[in-house]
Amino acid sequence: MEILKTDAFIGNERGTEAEQSPREPETDMRTQARDCSLTRLLILTEGPSDLTKILESCGAAVTRMSPKEAVGKDLAEYDAFCVLAYGKVLDPRLRVRLEEEAAKGKRIFTEALGSFLHVFSAEPADTTRSRLIVVQPEDPAKRIPGLETGDLLDDMANAAMQPYFWDSGSMTALLIYREQVIAHRHFSASREEILKDGKPGLWTVGENVMMCSFTLHNFNRARFAPKDAWRSLVSWIAQWITGNTPAFLPVPAVTYGTERDLTDSRVFEECRKNAVERGIRWLGQFLVDGGAGGIREGIRHSIDPEGHQATADGVRNDCTGESAGAFRLYARLTGDGESDRIADRLQDFSFGTMMIRGGLFDGMMRWCDTSWDACYQDDVARAILPALFDCLFLGKDRYFPDICRALDFLVRTTAKDGCRVPRTDIPNLNEERIRELAEAEHGVPTAHHNAYYHAVLLLAYRYGGNPVYLDTARRGLETMMAVYPNTRREQSETQEFCRLILPLAALYEATGEEKHRAMLERVTRDLLTHRHPSGGFAEWDTGYTAHYSRISTGECSLLTENGDPVADLLYSMNWLPVGFAYAFHATGDPMYRDLWRETAAFLMKAQIRSDDPTTDGSWCRAFDMDLGEAYGCPHDVGWAAYCSETGWTDAEILMGLMLPEILEQNKRRTSD
Repeated sequence: MEILKTDAFIGNERGTEAEQSPREPETDMRTQARDCSLTRLLILTEGPSDLTKILESCGAAVTRMSPKEAVGKDLAEYDAFCVLAYGKVLDPRLRVRLEEEAAKGKRIFTEALGSFLHVFSAEPADTTRSRLIVVQPEDPAKRIPGLETGDLLDDMANAAMQPYFWDSGSMTALLIYREQVIAHRHFSASREEILKDGKPGLWTVGENVMMCSFTLHNFNRARFAPKDAWRSLVSWIAQWITGNTPAFLPVPAVTYGTERDLTDSRVFEECRKNAVERGIRWLGQFLVDGGAGGIREGIRHSIDPEGHQATADGVRNDCTGESAGAFRLYARLTGDGESDRIADRLQDFSFGTMMIRGGLFDGMMRWCDTSWDACYQDDVARAILPALFDCLFLGKDRYFPDICRALDFLVRTTAKDGCRVPRTDIPNLNEERIRELAEAEHGVPTAHHNAYYHAVLLLAYRYGGNPVYLDTARRGLETMMAVYPNTRREQSETQEFCRLILPLAALYEATGEEKHRAMLERVTRDLLTHRHPSGGFAEWDTGYTAHYSRISTGECSLLTENGDPVADLLYSMNWLPVGFAYAFHATGDPMYRDLWRETAAFLMKAQIRSDDPTTDGSWCRAFDMDLGEAYGCPHDVGWAAYCSETGWTDAEILMGLMLPEILEQNKRRTSD
């Protein structure tokens, strides 16, 4: 059977209108196969999958059975075979029969098979720290259409069975695993460089056997990315097996946002409210005892080969406080009493269980249920920010004394320049150490760790009038702006710019000084240089000086090279809806209102849509603005590209989508 040397199937990569509709019966589409010749295909599998459905649409006469059922069967009647082994080995009786058919030149595709022909593989090993790189064959006739050597394909949290031996005479690599690849969508290297020290992911043995070391069969359900690259590859594999072009590709497991015209004000409002509704529903499933026990962190980056995404079950105080804010604003705008009660329970937990009362550490808010003795001022600030919105705009100041208690502890451990060290821990703190921190000339001039701390100091000053809060925040922000744009960066330059919008707006509101307004305008202008045509803001790091820039171990930035079209919704863009909304409130400058609207529109288009409630309505960390889908360098150990945080990302975005309406209501109420 000859390989069809045609690019015709590439037109199906994005799917026809029919296949994009989840209501269209798959069996109808399978009748659309373009080649009437019937290849007799045997699929050995434990059940249906994305790949089996695609193969069944190729116009072949398909038989599907389990490997156990195939033992003892006569295989001579079949022309081609697809063996989905789930990381196992074949019954030797079946193996002998299959190898006899391979010797006849029949096409055989194997997936995650421990041993076949002369290829003997190791046990499945985690691929989370590795990425697949395309290596096109030297023979142009055997190349995969739509892909280039060096293209990167992510197989999520998979497991690969690496062959112990590699025979370059009979085996030809198509995909190669490399660990810790610092690149976005393409690894710029020669074929030889990619092959060096790489591990095979997909390869051919001779002319008629193709082997895959990882689990591919539910590539769509498992959200392999980039989506179109995988659809192109799997279509080509199906054509290689059957000789025919597939007539069906599965509807993507997730889509993003809306295609409606968000420049229309009526449509914008409808989509904004829909995004908020779906986001609140997503948050609700992570509540612990209805909020009385806080809220779980969300979902992790890891998606297993069958499409199950791991949850992050820890309870963090920042996520709890931020989520309280999302529920509170939603309750105020919709009149939903249960959401208001959820917000109360979350804040009771945050200011009750998670706050130390009395003694040397009075007012310290604990970080989370594991790092019980740690205190990050940024996380504390985001936990109490919604309670300050309650005080300032919603007429609910029940927790203001506790807000001040938390801020007083932070001020006692802040350096003379108004900046604090990123973190303090009870085992390392005593009266002498607290005095040393307060008497130190300098803290750390980083917006990531200090800017929101300064913002809540300023909002607390606005409500309660404590001049110490204003003085500390002014000194801290002026210290950072004195070294700006060369602040101590964590993830990127973009992150620092995004972090500074809210606190600088609050600083100008508190002082009315034009130099502080000029600082806000300068940061905004600089941020706009990283704006993408989609309305998002790309990660950028001039000089690559960020602590986590261009590394692939531990925590790490999404940015691999300046110019990557990737938006970070965990560390950067998530702060902008609240930031721009408050900047318009503080300055009255319509530029900030327009920036809020454009940023909100981008985020509406980046929100996940799925039949799976664990993802539907959420935003994940990485969004490729060229591709229009979640995709980014996946190496961060805890919060990589596909994670969705209840706090940090989702609750912050939700608050930002609702805040302008809250501020407008407050303005009308106070002016009456």
